[in-house]
Parts: sequence; C-alpha cells; structure tokens
Amino acid sequence: MASDMYAFVKFSDGSVASLLASGATAKTATELQTGGVGLNQVSGVSIGQAYSGRTAVAAIVSCVKDATAAPQNSLCYAYFQSPQGVIMCVANGGGNNVSGFEKLAKPVLMQTGVTFVSAYQETTDGAAQASVAVVCASGRHDVFTILGVADTKTAMTNKDGSTIGQALAGEVIAKAYATFNSTKGLNEDGAGVSAFFIESAEGQLKHMLPPANGGAGQYPLPWIDGYGTRIEQNDTMSVTCTT
Repeated sequence: MASDMYAFVKFSDGSVASLLASGATAKTATELQTGGVGLNQVSGVSIGQAYSGRTAVAAIVSCVKDATAAPQNSLCYAYFQSPQGVIMCVANGGGNNVSGFEKLAKPVLMQTGVTFVSAYQETTDGAAQASVAVVCASGRHDVFTILGVADTKTAMTNKDGSTIGQALAGEVIAKAYATFNSTKGLNEDGAGVSAFFIESAEGQLKHMLPPANGGAGQYPLPWIDGYGTRIEQNDTMSVTCTT
C-alpha cells in the first residue's frame, strides 16, 4: 500500500515547488525531490538544485497513505537541510487532509546541495516515535527524536546523536512542535507523563511539550511557545510513554 510524502514550497518570487517521496519508509528521514503528476517541472531533482537562487518563504507537508488502508500516516517532522548537513529551517504539515501554507520561521535560500527532508509514521495504538522540531530565538533550528519505550524514561537526540543540551546549549527556545503518533495518546494508562519534558541536570523541570498526532485533522501541527526557556549544556528532553 502506498505511503507517500508530499511537500509544497512557496518562494518569494511567487513560484511554487511540488516535492514528493514515493514509497517512503516509516520513521526514516527521507529526502523529497521534485515530483507530482501532470506538472510542468522536471521530477527527481533536489529542491536546492531545481530552484537555485530562489528563497523559500512557506511550506506544507502531507503524509499520504492509500485511503482504503487504516491506520493512516502521520507527520513526524520536516526540515530544509544545508549542503553541509545542517538543519536550516523546520517545516510543518500533517496527514492526508492537511491544508494551508505555513510561513517559515525564516527564509531559506536555495542552492545546489540544499535538500528538503521529512519523516512519517503510521498512527499506531502502541509506542510511537517521539519527535520535536525546535525553533530557537537566534534562528537556529533542530529536530529531536526517539522511539518511545513503554514505562521507560528515554532521552531524545538529534540526527547527530546529541541531546538537546549538547546540541543547543545557550539557545532560547522560541517555539516547537511535538508529535507522538499514537491513537491512544502518550500516556494512555496514566503511569507515564503526558508530555515530553525538558529538565536540568539536577532534575528541575524547565518546559513541557504535549505532543499532537501528526495526522489528525486538516490543520498543520500546533506550535508550542518556548516562553523563553533557555537550554543549558546538561539539559535533556525525555519521553515516558505507556501502552
């Protein structure tokens, strides 16, 4: 059964890119390249190469599964990646029925080597992948994930294996979105914590990030305000789920 990710990217000159990853693997960061049936564009090219010199200002991601198949697919995260492999700017979206174009937190200049990356998961009734896309006040962006383990506190890490404290020490969170694509929620039996949580090395709670289901409804994922939360070197962001 088909599991595809689509992204539509708006540029400052008024043009739009249509991107596609067909038959993508769940819970896996996957590049979306130019694609779409019947469109006047070359397919199978990275966004930076195809639109070099243009500036992305808005985007939306849709995670699609054969409509006859249940459960449906849900967004985990999405971002633009630099030629050096750095997350430049996160993007938002949802499942089959997501609608809208969401303004990016900052403009992103296209050049050869820039790619658009996303990941999805089937909505499950058990432990799911926990994901958080973070926007810092400085303009720095990052994504943290971990596969939830029932009844076990587990720290989330970015694509380079760093915790939030290791990756973002000294940064202030402006906003973030969080996903846990479970039909029964993060803490269905009440024995865990109903949000992802950031804490200091001493165990002081610093912020809570209640996750959304990335495929539920027609709207992009809701943003969670950072309320000036400053990240220190030994901070961690963890998930404790139950099934």
